[in-house]
Amino acid sequence: MTSSLYLDRSGPLHAVHPLAKLFAVAAFFLAVFSLEHPLAIVPYVAVLLVAAPLAHAGPNLLRLRGLLVVIPLGAVVVWTFFYRGPGGAGLFQPSRMGFVFGLGMGLKLLSFLLLNVLLLSTTRVEELTAAFTRLGMPYRVGFALTLAFRLVPLFVDSTATVLQAQRLRSLGAEARGVRARLRQTVPVIIPVFMGALRRADQMAIALDMRGFSLPGRRTFLLERSFGAVDAAVVLAALAAPATSWAMRAVGFGLMTA
Repeated sequence: MTSSLYLDRSGPLHAVHPLAKLFAVAAFFLAVFSLEHPLAIVPYVAVLLVAAPLAHAGPNLLRLRGLLVVIPLGAVVVWTFFYRGPGGAGLFQPSRMGFVFGLGMGLKLLSFLLLNVLLLSTTRVEELTAAFTRLGMPYRVGFALTLAFRLVPLFVDSTATVLQAQRLRSLGAEARGVRARLRQTVPVIIPVFMGALRRADQMAIALDMRGFSLPGRRTFLLERSFGAVDAAVVLAALAAPATSWAMRAVGFGLMTA
């Protein structure tokens, strides 16, 4: 069971400074967040899919394929029935505008998930903590933010382990169909969360033993210098919000009647 999505590979994205990666992620996030129409969001998703091989993120995409499929599809279904914007129907009344808006929201969520997978596949959690600290964030706050990155893969692996254990004890085949899978997933919730609480308690004890609460300036083993390539990445990332703002300026990117 791993506590990180980081993949130790040699690639162009692995060599980029963590601060430059955080800036690029923030720029992409702002660009996609400001758009609604799926045709405006598709180019950003395509760029992320092209960047996935450069990040060697294939194993993590396969590992998190359930989240990458279920969350965007869920957004499409929900907004198809609940969209009430310009040209939309009432509640529980599917409409074409609702489907288009839901498709845009699904692609938006997919891009956010891909952004996080690419970032965590190419950057160690310790490097992110150091980057947040260099930005002026208190060490405890930065550590708490990066701690969430560790818990997500733990939850995914823990869920898979509990499901496998239940299948072995019942000597049954894997459930088929959506309803059968949902019935099989419900008994997993309690063991997963109880295990998470147990790990949180153990982590708190381990941090206290290692002097986490002691005062003083923090130092890091993984430190990088900001170079010309990193500056070029920052400048290239500015094209993402600039493009989205240009699309909005010409009236493209938002849902209209």
